[in-house]
Amino acid sequence: MIFRSLFLFEAHRLLRSPILWGAAVLCLGLRLMATWPWLPDMSVDPTSTSGAMLLLAVAVMTTTNLATSRDTRNGIAEMLEALPGRAKERTKTATLAALVVGTGIALPVMLCYLLVRLAMGPVAGVFDPFEALGGVLAVPFAAALGAMLGRWTPWLVAVPVTAFLIGAFTWLNSQQSGYGSWFLPVVLFHGPDWPQRPSVLHVVYLLAAIALFAALALLRHGARPVRLITVLTAAAVTVPAGATATAAAPGEEINRRFMQGTPAAVLGDMDPTVRQRYFGPDAQRCEKHDAITYCAFHDYATWIPSWVSAVNPVAQALPPAERDRLPVVRQMTDSWFNADGDEEQSIRTFMMWGRAGAEDDYRAVLASQIIRSVLGLRPPRTGCDIRGQSRALVALWLLGQSIAPGAPEDREIQIASSSFMPEQSQLGMIRYGAAELGYARKLLAMPDARQRIWTHWDTLLKSETTVEQALPLLGLRPEFTAEPVKGQPCS
Repeated sequence: MIFRSLFLFEAHRLLRSPILWGAAVLCLGLRLMATWPWLPDMSVDPTSTSGAMLLLAVAVMTTTNLATSRDTRNGIAEMLEALPGRAKERTKTATLAALVVGTGIALPVMLCYLLVRLAMGPVAGVFDPFEALGGVLAVPFAAALGAMLGRWTPWLVAVPVTAFLIGAFTWLNSQQSGYGSWFLPVVLFHGPDWPQRPSVLHVVYLLAAIALFAALALLRHGARPVRLITVLTAAAVTVPAGATATAAAPGEEINRRFMQGTPAAVLGDMDPTVRQRYFGPDAQRCEKHDAITYCAFHDYATWIPSWVSAVNPVAQALPPAERDRLPVVRQMTDSWFNADGDEEQSIRTFMMWGRAGAEDDYRAVLASQIIRSVLGLRPPRTGCDIRGQSRALVALWLLGQSIAPGAPEDREIQIASSSFMPEQSQLGMIRYGAAELGYARKLLAMPDARQRIWTHWDTLLKSETTVEQALPLLGLRPEFTAEPVKGQPCS
């Protein structure tokens, strides 16, 4: 009866804590804000959210530590003697309440995040429930750790120091490879095309570690046989599970080399599961929409309609004779793109895609690739300038079939979890001027622009045809001041 009353008191106190609910709201809000511009990918979303759970974990560890360390503060032990129950019961109930309440808050946070992400659709990737469960268990892990620190260390600073060390080592581990260090409660990063992680072993490790820390907290009240057996049993599971998970993490060396910038150009260097899943004969599912074939990895085929909406308007604006030799739109891997080897034969799309207005950059990347392929534009890595050429008007008019063309600017488009693609404009590494953009916008507003462009297609695509020569062919009058070419002209 006393144990039940103390447990309910501690649980009620925790449920009223603004620290826990504030951390939960902050954790959920920050994750949704960070992923709002991207389509959901269940291969990485649970793992990334596990990292955000550290906020809630630190809050639970702090409140649990304050509760279990009451008896160690000056004068508090004598005051508590007047209450029912002894220090052992208070430690046990405070720890159990923290485990239950912490898990009870963490689970809805993870579920709410995943459900919201599912509603953002279309969903890609493979969902591993044990990755999500590992993120939830990081919170009771921290609660049990806070209870142990509260009973064995007299200093309140032990919690912030421990939280800092866990956060620092977790971050450093993610900078190395994202694998290993499974003695940490969470692993922050997982590439969408990396081999499957030993997530089940990690869950076993977390459960055993929770039992170990809780038993160690009670061991402070005396080395009873049951407590000693619990500690030894939990340790016998925790250490081997963490060590085995670390040793079993596949592809660690390959991923470390990739994170350090070493290209994985040789297929033989890859993990066999990676080689089969992303480079095997049945690695991709292909669909033909009108004149273009789209190939996606099986778990990302739901994104094909997004690619179609970006590319097909451009293809439909081409003269019919040009549609028979359009390249394939093919998804490339995040980590192993150096081994793809078909840069010239395919339009390349990615394992991430924008949403809620952020998809325009990706639409422009795909549309510009097909435009450059059809117009024969192959800019060097340093870029080129198409000012003054009639091809600029055609290119921007074609781009306008998919997105509204804008002024050129130097920027980087994120195409993978840790890779960015430089651009000088929405046409890629191609510069144009305000005059070309102005005439293109005029063309987009003309009802007969398509017929005029098709009629003079061959002339307009010649690099020697100037904008001034193209204006009468397109039914435009001189209106904008031409700008001088800056840098290398596009050949």
